[in-house]
Amino acid sequence: MEREKIDIFGVNFDNLDMDNAVQAINSLITRNKKENSTSFVVTPNVDHLVNINKNKDFKKVYEKASLKLVDGMPIVILSKLFKKPFKSKVSGADLTPELFKLARSENHRIFIFGSQPGVADKVAKMYKEKFGETFCIGTYSPPFGFEKDPIELKHCIDKINDFAPDLLLVSLGSPKGEFFIHNNSHLLKVPVSIQVGAAIDFMAGTVKRAPIWMQKLSLEWFYRFIKEPKRMFKRYFVNDMYFMKLIVEEIRKK
Repeated sequence: MEREKIDIFGVNFDNLDMDNAVQAINSLITRNKKENSTSFVVTPNVDHLVNINKNKDFKKVYEKASLKLVDGMPIVILSKLFKKPFKSKVSGADLTPELFKLARSENHRIFIFGSQPGVADKVAKMYKEKFGETFCIGTYSPPFGFEKDPIELKHCIDKINDFAPDLLLVSLGSPKGEFFIHNNSHLLKVPVSIQVGAAIDFMAGTVKRAPIWMQKLSLEWFYRFIKEPKRMFKRYFVNDMYFMKLIVEEIRKK
């Protein structure tokens, strides 16, 4: 069955709610295991949309993704104003815990690649305790600049392939994570890969997520800015101002 699409802000999104998104990812895993193929999933938020429209190479990466799930209440709210309503937000932070449940029920193997040293290990330990020692989960936190070192890059790819995951969760930040998946897709023998942003840090508790009420009011970005003003100022108050241009362009299409 063909999925409903929403073309907005330069991205042809898949209009899925959380349950259908998880089912779609599971279908990709099942199909790709049979066909010895690979796919990757992206969850564009406002910052991603800005980078997609400013960086042609990044846009090409997103165009090749098998699933594009909306991450960000501002996009969801605006989609309603433009009469292209999304069913719901499917952020990496919300999706990732659901993928762990999927992995347990379907006996999928998960590998977390990235995050600061010890963070992914903490999440793996949590889920081993929650789901049992037989739950198949592997981790590796690469050194800074690994992607520019051919030897270390090969080591990273070998670590992932040796574990033979069904699902690769990349926690390198954007656009680094998406470029890693795309540029090495011919070497990574993984049915489905997804860049999950700060989801692993949220799950480990090393980064605190905004309260639910702030998430619902589209203020999660403001919470992150308060917590990390120096790091987030340029992102939210300089780079993301470009998003206003995208809104104007969308208005002109009407």
